[in-house]
Amino acid sequence: MAAKLHNRFSLFDRDGDGRVTKADYDGLARRLAEAAGEDADSPSARRLRARYDEAWARMSGHLGRGLDAELDEEEFVTTWFALSREVGFDEAILPIVDEVMTAMDSDRDERLLPDEFTRWIGAYGVSREAAAAVFTRLDRDGDGMISRDELVRAFREYHTGTDPELPGNWLYGPLPTY
Repeated sequence: MAAKLHNRFSLFDRDGDGRVTKADYDGLARRLAEAAGEDADSPSARRLRARYDEAWARMSGHLGRGLDAELDEEEFVTTWFALSREVGFDEAILPIVDEVMTAMDSDRDERLLPDEFTRWIGAYGVSREAAAAVFTRLDRDGDGMISRDELVRAFREYHTGTDPELPGNWLYGPLPTY
């Protein structure tokens, strides 16, 4: 579990300064909206920003800090772990998954095609090659699409699973060793 949370930190800390801030969360929401082809002021982009604002407020608030907080890697990992236990997946993670899926799912069929999925995780900095490997693992029924159920299952495995062999552990590509 710790390796996944350290990996999650590195996905947010795109500038590599060893800190995650609200600006990092804002940047991710912006990149996701761009990847979905949304204008910055579109309703979808505003909903993405709102979800990431809620997530950041929860993270910084858990530490008793304001929105201008900076979290180092250990604080980020510890806070994520604590919040996942206190708040739970359905309240903390699922609304973001649903919002991003809605934004990326261009034909609104509640399934992601390989290109839609690649754009999504590309916003996190995952390469196209890694995205293809991830897609294959997460498309459990082999129909060439990732359903909402398959995606939720992958996120749940990534954020709450303890079995290192779970396909969801590959959500953002292979896990680095820490």
